[in-house]
Amino acid sequence: MLVHLQYLLVGRAYDQIRNSICYPKLNVKICATHAGVSVGEDGATHQMLEDIGLMRGLPNMTVLSVSDDIQTKWAIEQISKIQGPVYVRLGRLKSPVIYEENQKFEIGKGIQIGEGTDAAVIATGLMVSEAILAKEELEKQGINIRVIDMHTIKPIDKELIVKSAKETKRIITIEDHSIIGGLGSAVCEVLSDEYPCRVTRMGMKDIFGKSGKAEKLLEYFGLTKSAIIEEIKR
Repeated sequence: MLVHLQYLLVGRAYDQIRNSICYPKLNVKICATHAGVSVGEDGATHQMLEDIGLMRGLPNMTVLSVSDDIQTKWAIEQISKIQGPVYVRLGRLKSPVIYEENQKFEIGKGIQIGEGTDAAVIATGLMVSEAILAKEELEKQGINIRVIDMHTIKPIDKELIVKSAKETKRIITIEDHSIIGGLGSAVCEVLSDEYPCRVTRMGMKDIFGKSGKAEKLLEYFGLTKSAIIEEIKR
């Protein structure tokens, strides 16, 4: 089990992960902290925005991006039971607890929160709590959405993605990660094969981060409940 800063572990050690872990399919679990711009004051050099794309592109690699404390504990327990390389993406910023201790999780199966049909917001990591806050606020305005917690990026839950596309008016993805290669790209790949439709990708738009308070950076880059609400009402 490896625990380290993402920009060091995933960035500088990519070649070793590719050739010495994934190629021989070794039973190595990689848990890396400091995901996304929510790292805050450490700035662009330490805000890893490409790690999901790097890791999900590797054969044999399972990729998880957890949303709260309960899910993190579950993920660590579950990955210890499977063979092969696993990457777990962890944030730095304190996040609210979403789930109860008895919540059932399964690797490769997303979690649907709500039955709304006006939109489906597919989120991962820290953005799940923001999407839930947006859902609660929109309900007061008569707009009903569903939130999909896509805690497993690879293998991704194709069935749930297609189901949500068929049952809602639009699909929005949101991630504290580049929209290139991350959750949004993974969702688009599924839908282009299974059920072509328009997808709005919210995240870092081919740019590096900045130094600042984490909350201010999330607001600046449009990674908050307010930005989700604005996008849905657009």
